[in-house]
Amino acid sequence: PLLIVMQTIVVLDYFMNKHFTILNIPDESYQTFTHGDKISYLIEEKGTEKESIGMVILYPLKISEKRTGQFVKKLTSQECEEFIKQQEFALKVFPLFKKKFKQSFPWSKPISSRYNPIMDQLYFYFYSEERYVFSDFVRDFRQEIWKNIFLFQVGARDMMRLDPNAKAYAVGSDCGMEIACQGLGLLPSVEMESIAMQGLEGRDTERLKGRCWKLKCSLLYELEIYAQEGKDFPHRGEKIQCPNSKQHGIVSSYNIITREVVIKTEDWGVLRVPLSLIKKTKEKSESCS
Repeated sequence: PLLIVMQTIVVLDYFMNKHFTILNIPDESYQTFTHGDKISYLIEEKGTEKESIGMVILYPLKISEKRTGQFVKKLTSQECEEFIKQQEFALKVFPLFKKKFKQSFPWSKPISSRYNPIMDQLYFYFYSEERYVFSDFVRDFRQEIWKNIFLFQVGARDMMRLDPNAKAYAVGSDCGMEIACQGLGLLPSVEMESIAMQGLEGRDTERLKGRCWKLKCSLLYELEIYAQEGKDFPHRGEKIQCPNSKQHGIVSSYNIITREVVIKTEDWGVLRVPLSLIKKTKEKSESCS
């Protein structure tokens, strides 16, 4: 019997803005994929199976979420053209939605809209720190445009990704390049630990925030290196012996780039000592004991 090879691939769902690992893709279909292709697949949401559409991502991603889907088909060029026309229609309706939504919920920020041809439904995306009750608004707006609608509240990072105008006004504050949110990759959660690990806790926190007012995604780019290299350094708060002396001090910080350790002592104040000297001092004291 013929051996049928089945592949998997990662997509960014076009409507939920989440990553899914798509299973059971025939090898013959998998070989034709290019980055950004659109495919349809079946996913389970709240116990119900439904079909959705996503964009193929061919560069490697570390997917922690266990969201999966079953491959249905790759959209043809004609289907893709129709899909684009449907999205243009959704964007034409968006200004009306924005006006009405801001009137009802003035503290919100309407972002964009998309049309789901499978569900025959308009998706409207907005950002807000608050939670709202939409039942009356949905009923009234549905009667005005005669279409089924779905309101999707997103976080600050997703706001920058979904905003169709973001590429025109939002670039990296330090480099002037396209912001990370505009890519197809994962949008990470950046914690304050990322700042402390890289020795940035003394900086102005506002300068470490991106266009979405959250900590910059770029703080994670070198975090793995800092975590690995940091294992060679003494811990902050650790009491160590100063090189070529019997004086002891407390480690206040270290710099993995310059390979230096900052030590606070009672007699000499603050010292910047090469890591290599501290290691030699430690090895010498251990051998003597």
